[in-house]
Amino acid sequence: MPSPQVLINYNFNSHHQIYVNGTTGYHLPGSLSSQLASYSRTTGKAQSLPLADYKPEYMITEELGYRYNGLFMANVAGFHYNVTNHQISAQSYVEGSTSTISQLINAGGMEAYGVQAEIATRPWHHISAYASGQYMHTRNGNNIAYSGDYLRTKGKEEVGAPKYSGSLGLTYNDGKWFGNFTLSYTGSQYATLMNDQHIPGYITANLGVGRTLPKIGHVTPKIKLNLVNMGDEHYLSSMYGYTAAATTQKGVFGTTIKGSSPTYVIGSPFVAMGTISADF
Repeated sequence: MPSPQVLINYNFNSHHQIYVNGTTGYHLPGSLSSQLASYSRTTGKAQSLPLADYKPEYMITEELGYRYNGLFMANVAGFHYNVTNHQISAQSYVEGSTSTISQLINAGGMEAYGVQAEIATRPWHHISAYASGQYMHTRNGNNIAYSGDYLRTKGKEEVGAPKYSGSLGLTYNDGKWFGNFTLSYTGSQYATLMNDQHIPGYITANLGVGRTLPKIGHVTPKIKLNLVNMGDEHYLSSMYGYTAAATTQKGVFGTTIKGSSPTYVIGSPFVAMGTISADF
């Protein structure tokens, strides 16, 4: 299916530009679990069912922004996108075991809007800085069909979509010594469609320092020390598998729908790592 797009920009002069983007996206549910049921080896009962509402996902995105390129570089933009038949891969543990099953869920309509901004300086005494931030609000537009009933997901926020995020960065390079420092923040994220479980926001800091060594023939060796998660923050970085609900819910028609816990990815602990590389 065609995915039309329109990209328009206008330059006031060499420093100032405004732009408008409109894009679309389309894809069919690709997961095997969306088409086949899985069954328990012990009970013979179905653990996951084929996707009942087998429809393609379609997205429309609009963006209006401003760019500046002069003493420094900056960009600020407002965005909005709308998704129909939003496909979410849910993964949960089989009751009474450590095995997991995956199931594709048609979450219906979803809308998001927000603003993002970034600014970067040009090198000054070999140092340059960067900062970015984003605010995004999401909203599910439908109660989703689940276990023969409907979960009350209309108006809930999208899974895995932090409302606030941002980063700061510093870079140094004088031709011999080089380094970079980044400080990042990611806001809390819901892990279930019912918004009854989430991971908290977290801040991480990383540092890399290195030196270019004298050339050996045509080879330029480099040595670098990387410090990852300098504050040894203990955090969950993302979701490995979403679920519809973590706790037992009452469906629209009164059905009791049992919840299941999402699965998570543990963030990296503090790591110090040295590397040696070469440019030929």
